[in-house]
Order: sequence, then C-alpha cells, then structure tokens
Amino acid sequence: MVVFLLLGLSLAAWAESQGHDPDEGTLSSVRPRIPEPMVFDLIRPLGAKKGEVEVNSLFRFSPTQRPRRLLWAPEVEYTFLDGYGIEFELPLENGAIDTYKGAIQGTLPGPWKKKFIHGWQGIGEVAREDRHWHTDLLYLAGARWHRRWSTLTMTGVRTERAQETKAAFLGNYSVFYHFRKELSYGLESNFKGKGISGRYALLMPQAHFRRNRVNVQVGAGWNRVARRGALQIGWRVSREF
Repeated sequence: MVVFLLLGLSLAAWAESQGHDPDEGTLSSVRPRIPEPMVFDLIRPLGAKKGEVEVNSLFRFSPTQRPRRLLWAPEVEYTFLDGYGIEFELPLENGAIDTYKGAIQGTLPGPWKKKFIHGWQGIGEVAREDRHWHTDLLYLAGARWHRRWSTLTMTGVRTERAQETKAAFLGNYSVFYHFRKELSYGLESNFKGKGISGRYALLMPQAHFRRNRVNVQVGAGWNRVARRGALQIGWRVSREF
C-alpha cells in the first residue's frame, strides 16, 4: 500500500514538473470530450495526451446486505504516449487487500474525432490469497451525438481461471447528459456472463461534478449477483496532475 501511494505521488510530481495542463475532471483533453463511467472507468479518457496522471478511488457498498462490506480501489493512471495509458489498482474489501490489478489502454485511429473516438483496453487481475485470476479484453467506442448527449460503450470478453478456465461476455454501456461545464448526469449499465464467478448485472444512475482538477462522481443503483438483487451506492473521487 505504501509503495502504491509513493508511486502515485512520484508520477504526480513528475507531471507537475513538465508543466502539463491537464483536462478538467475526467473529460478527455481532445474532442469529443466524453465523460468516463463511474464504476467501470477508463485508463484516462481515449485520446489523452502524454504525461497525464490521475489518482482516484472508487467506493461501493450495499446497505441492504449483511455483513456490510466497503469495496474500494485506489489506483494510479498514467499516459505514457499520446492515446496510450497504463493503470495500477489495488482493490480492497474493508481494510484488506482483495486482488492486484493492472491494465493498459490504447486509442485507435479514426477520421471522426470531433464526433467519434474508439480504442481498446486490456485488464489483468489476480486474487491475493488463491490462484483465481481473470483477464479482460475490450473494444471501446465513444460518440458525441449532440451538444449535450454522448455515449460510451465497452464490449469484450473476460477469461477466468480457477480450477478450470472459462470465458464470459463483458459489457459496459453508458449514456451521458451534459448539463453544464461542471455537471453531467449519466446512466451506466454493466453486464457479465456466467463464466466461473457467475452472472452479474448493474444499473447505476450517477452525477459527475467537476471543479478544476478534481472530479467527484456519485450514484445509487441496483446490482444483481447469483440471482440476488441489492441496492448499491457508489462514489469515485479523482485528482488530476
């Protein structure tokens, strides 16, 4: 945990020394400037410029479930080339490390950058106390349909390994309404096929507040795991450098 925090601070200090002027909140520094989903976020927005650094954490809990668990995941994101970023994340349950996670993301070329942008993302996550791990490979596509409306889709496959290996569908589909420069509203949906860990679905209405280099996302929705549904509350706090 200490090493993780030192890494984030070191990258942040380096970015400041480069004189980089980052995005506002989690919007991309290039058009079409589409927000990131709160639960299944990006490694910096597609098209991000070299040298951008973000430190953030997602927090989630279900008030109707017992025992209550706070799931949170501090992470550091760094854009090492224009349009290409890496991420290191430490998912925790209450105060204990649950898994170790890393990811890489790239932006694909395209002729419609003012209205459309696309790319790919690869994720690897391994459990701390057993041999369970999974990898994700996703195609990302964002579109600006209107001055106030945009969408972001993430579609791919998850490969899970425990005693056996199975693949499962993975998808995130989000729509955003840009109310004003500092405030956007979104509706995020996440889906996972059966695989080894079972099916999962989440619907999360959310609001995004941006002020200078700080972004706060809050939401409350409904998730369904193993045929059981529960209210879920979440928030993500981000700081860019």
